[in-house]
Amino acid sequence: MTSDAELLDGLEAERREVVVRGGEGATTPVHDAATLIIVDESEGLPRFLMGMRGARHVFMANRFVFPGGRVDECDRHLAATVTLADDVLARLMGCVSADFTAVHAGALAFAAIRETFEETGLLIAEDRPYAGSVPAAFDVFAKRGMTPATGALVPVARAITPQGAPRCFDTRFFVISASSIAGITESFDPPSDELERIGWISAGALDDHSIAPITRAVLAEVMTRMKDGTWQDASVRMPFYRVVDGSFQKDLV
Repeated sequence: MTSDAELLDGLEAERREVVVRGGEGATTPVHDAATLIIVDESEGLPRFLMGMRGARHVFMANRFVFPGGRVDECDRHLAATVTLADDVLARLMGCVSADFTAVHAGALAFAAIRETFEETGLLIAEDRPYAGSVPAAFDVFAKRGMTPATGALVPVARAITPQGAPRCFDTRFFVISASSIAGITESFDPPSDELERIGWISAGALDDHSIAPITRAVLAEVMTRMKDGTWQDASVRMPFYRVVDGSFQKDLV
């Protein structure tokens, strides 16, 4: 198992490369974002749903990533109608600015679910109609009489992209068991072309893929928590990776 020091060394090496490409002192706006780690435990070693971002992308090009993306206004619209569990809110609202509210936290969960559908075609949803108006981005849920299953998501990590990168995100990583999805599929038909080569990657095959250091750090966290049985427990504090005083550090929130 990779140590925290080794993970931080990997993050710091990547940060230095980013600074060289983007320029020392470069400032990029930081946007809230959310990612969903779907874990399949049906075949012994865990498998993770990932896809490769193509070469045309500015951010994480040619890297295998989890489905996810930036929070949109439609996510905040729906977030105003739900209340996340106390433990989930505690994780999402640690080390945030004074104007970050429970609605902003809820929007992260909706963004993770929306982006997962857009990038993989999978619906993370409950089989019950949504009560209220639904933004166009969530029409597919409403048409199938389903509601985004925000209550099934467990936050397990947070990371802020270092300055100098072409895009900067304050990303919250959520996890969910594939058993929560109706049928574990091996084929995917997303409505967008954001990800290529979408599929399940076994824990034993991760080193065969181009995966960013931050993604590896989060995967290591998830696998550690799978071993101790806490990976679906939102009361457990989660790692927060960010640059402080010029280098990466890991805190718990």
